[in-house]
Amino acid sequence: MILLRATILIAAFALAATPVTYTRAPRLLAVSNERSHDITIIDGSTLAVVSTIPVSGRARGIRLSPDHKSLLVALSDDRLHTAGPNDGIEVIDLATRAVTHKYPAGSDPEQFAVTPDGRRIYAANEDAGTATAIDPVSGQTIVALAVGTEPEGVAASPDGQWIYVTGETSNTVSVIDVQRDKVVATFLVDARPRGAAFSSDGRFAYVTSEVGGSIARIDAKLHRVLTRRRIGTGEEKPVGVAVSPDGKRLYVTTGAAHALVALDALTLEEVGRVAVGRRPWGVALSPDGTVAYTANGLTDDISVVELPALRVVRTVKVGTRPWGVVVIP
Repeated sequence: MILLRATILIAAFALAATPVTYTRAPRLLAVSNERSHDITIIDGSTLAVVSTIPVSGRARGIRLSPDHKSLLVALSDDRLHTAGPNDGIEVIDLATRAVTHKYPAGSDPEQFAVTPDGRRIYAANEDAGTATAIDPVSGQTIVALAVGTEPEGVAASPDGQWIYVTGETSNTVSVIDVQRDKVVATFLVDARPRGAAFSSDGRFAYVTSEVGGSIARIDAKLHRVLTRRRIGTGEEKPVGVAVSPDGKRLYVTTGAAHALVALDALTLEEVGRVAVGRRPWGVALSPDGTVAYTANGLTDDISVVELPALRVVRTVKVGTRPWGVVVIP
């Protein structure tokens, strides 16, 4: 027994000490912690926790501002499906690591997207069945658009023309024309769509379906599904999705399988997977696409995964019930 414990400790130490090789390391990582109501800031090179920033509510969706100077975090109350004073999007100045202001963002915002030019924020209001468009300069709501039932995932196209909003219960994706602040198309995907992401060239989008156990590849100009494929057994509950910088690989978190899965972006065929922490949710890639980070909600940590080898090289403890992770280049 003593020998076994010693072996486990040595293995754990070796994993913790494994260096991470980047072409270009991120400056920082930021992790939203749903239960502890805070944001963990991690040094991108050393992977040491350098700061914990309290926020005023249940932290889920997290994004970096286009100028890389601020973090935006979607907050809501701990009581599910209840509008409350904590609903909104708080802005954190990265220089001071302090909350500077808060945008009203409708009822129970969970995820949101910022257009590349920084002129609009679109938040999904799960309880209200709307997507709220916000002007970041004035902080005012421009319009609340009716979208699918229980909207959740939100993604902005690289050219800033389109916003995709997934509807968990309606099994739809609503397409918002940013210039007109109007829903211009809706299409069906498999059951309980969660995450959405665009390829860097804007030609394709990808949507995970948690209950459907699948991922869809979408023509982002015509807004129609080109193909869809089941991931693993179909019972693995895919949630988060990130697209490699070259557009050739997708990296999907599977909450029930506790794994990060790599897919061919064209065929959606699985090309590899690695076990990470329990119930991985958010996923982000380093700027050079050589490392993935998963936010693991039931082990209160992030996994650092070397790509394309799909090898966990570090595990970093964060706050309680981590939900999202963002890379700050």
